[in-house]
Amino acid sequence: MEEKRAVLRNGELELELLLPGSYSRSRYDHSGMVEQLTLDGNTFLSRELIGDGYGLGGVGLACCYEWADSSLHDKTAIADMFPQIGVGLLKRTDTSPFLFTRDYPVIPFEHVVSLSESCAEVHSLPHLCHGTAVEQYRRWSLEGKSLVMTSSLKNVGSTQVEATEFCHNFFKFNNKPIDDKYRLSFPYTILPRMRRGQILLERDALRMAAFDAPTASTAFWLEGYEGLSSHWMKLEHDETRTGVLIEEDFPLCRFYSWNNKDALCPESFIKISLQPGESMEWTRKYSFYKF
Repeated sequence: MEEKRAVLRNGELELELLLPGSYSRSRYDHSGMVEQLTLDGNTFLSRELIGDGYGLGGVGLACCYEWADSSLHDKTAIADMFPQIGVGLLKRTDTSPFLFTRDYPVIPFEHVVSLSESCAEVHSLPHLCHGTAVEQYRRWSLEGKSLVMTSSLKNVGSTQVEATEFCHNFFKFNNKPIDDKYRLSFPYTILPRMRRGQILLERDALRMAAFDAPTASTAFWLEGYEGLSSHWMKLEHDETRTGVLIEEDFPLCRFYSWNNKDALCPESFIKISLQPGESMEWTRKYSFYKF
């Protein structure tokens, strides 16, 4: 598939955006991915690399929706379609349980793209399936040394929408491999639950320590954000003296991080619960800097 790109600039930041039609698989949001961000010659993003392959095809800042359960898939007959927010209609091909790591045939939603010098907006048009239909907007705006990413959903179907959304942040500063020179910090005491690999833990920060040998990765959940109405985290690299502050204007329902030598990926999840006719909007702000 031919990639379609737009470049946004504001005199401080340059953003390379992959537009709808560049990604055709069933995992990540088709409305667009931020492929790279550049500040004063410094780059901050990588892509999903696993072994010799590209994993599920994630690039840079790639958003993703997950249903609260698999009921839409489970009630779909073989060879029929079920909806996936941000992606399109997916085809059930057999009796196996739903797996996000699996590629399903996709009929993508239609999109309307609006571009200016420093801003892009993608409107994902709803398509009714199993009583479910969601209208989606995503906007990327450059403001000084910050990228503001605003997302909104409206339930235009006849059934309740229960899901989560996160941005899969594929960070790799100036192409420096992920190791203990990266420090990820938070405004609270962090409580990790390791899935694999090892991390170096401070009260409110962590660093990579050792990757799990079979998977060449680390993975963990974090707790400690409970009760906060908004959230921030800061990732800095000791050697290049570069960093990013990520501010999120919503309460987290989950935090997970998957990492290997090619990408450090902290993921903040927002809960989506919409009755028919209801809508919601949320913002992530990425501020890049040298220190």
